[in-house]
Amino acid sequence: MATYREFRAQAARRRRQRTARRLLVLLIAAVMILGLAWVIVRLIGPEEAPGGLPGLPLASSGASSAASTADSGTDGESSENSETPPQSGGAQGASPSILAPLPMQTTVEPGDMSWNTMGPVQQGADYTITSPDYRMISLPENGVVDISFFDTATFLGDSLTQGLELYTTGLPNAHYCAYKGTGPSAIVDGVTLTRADKQTEVALDALAASQPDNVYILLGTNTLVNASESAENSFLAYYDRMIDMIRERLDPRVRLYIQAIPPTRPEVAASKPGLANDRIRRINNQLAALALQKGCAFIDLQEALADAEGNLNAEYAANDGIHMNPTGYQAWVDYLCRHTVYDKRNPYLYGSPYYIEDAA
Repeated sequence: MATYREFRAQAARRRRQRTARRLLVLLIAAVMILGLAWVIVRLIGPEEAPGGLPGLPLASSGASSAASTADSGTDGESSENSETPPQSGGAQGASPSILAPLPMQTTVEPGDMSWNTMGPVQQGADYTITSPDYRMISLPENGVVDISFFDTATFLGDSLTQGLELYTTGLPNAHYCAYKGTGPSAIVDGVTLTRADKQTEVALDALAASQPDNVYILLGTNTLVNASESAENSFLAYYDRMIDMIRERLDPRVRLYIQAIPPTRPEVAASKPGLANDRIRRINNQLAALALQKGCAFIDLQEALADAEGNLNAEYAANDGIHMNPTGYQAWVDYLCRHTVYDKRNPYLYGSPYYIEDAA
């Protein structure tokens, strides 16, 4: 018969054996659960990438670009000072994502990139453009429109735009809101401005009254005489706000074309360093980025008017090296005719490059 001490020893061994069996069962269960979870992950895929958006892979983040550009006069009359830039309502209140519309639609909404889009593309509402290049963002060459296309267009600008109105090689049948020495701040602030025929008006009122199909904007040469960085920043802020105000006043089907600031002759920079061509090109990059973000078409007038060195072509230049002569305006008009967004109301001319035949 076992002694009490032996009985205690046997009971302790049985307890240790029961504990070991329980631990072994728990370990086997844990291994099975982990194995099942691994199989599920392999079959279905991860629901969320670490540090990223649900269902999307990680992407490297790009640095946001800074905005620059303002108003001061080159035309010898009124000039605009750098003022506190207005607050832009551009991206506020936007939805989490924007779906770019299909090409060839007629209604133009802010963010509409149908002129340069192959199909729906999803992009974040707070996207930024890093190191923009106006040459890449600009509207490519398309079919040629008849000169009558511009009879229902309104050109908003300064004395450079007035030349399109006054020269027979320009576009004398178009509508004009063009004012010597002006810039975006005068448009935004509702300043009463003087036209080429000496009549005075408020630009946005006159623009809305013209009821255009298309609006062409060219402003900035007067601003860039002021070479300060604050003038650049103010210019771009006013330009941004000006586009919003134009959209508020016009039919949503009206398309906006932002034209690049033209180059100057190299000698101009000696007396007006703010109009050096490297600076103009840098600010055109910012205007092209703004056009892209606002759903406007960007017209690269540098391609039309610059020589191989990036200066205003000597054959196109007026005596001051800033404005154009009649030959320059003819080159400008020819370029505009070949760079328009397709519109069924004004189809490209038959036989021209990129002619689109309307099946309807």
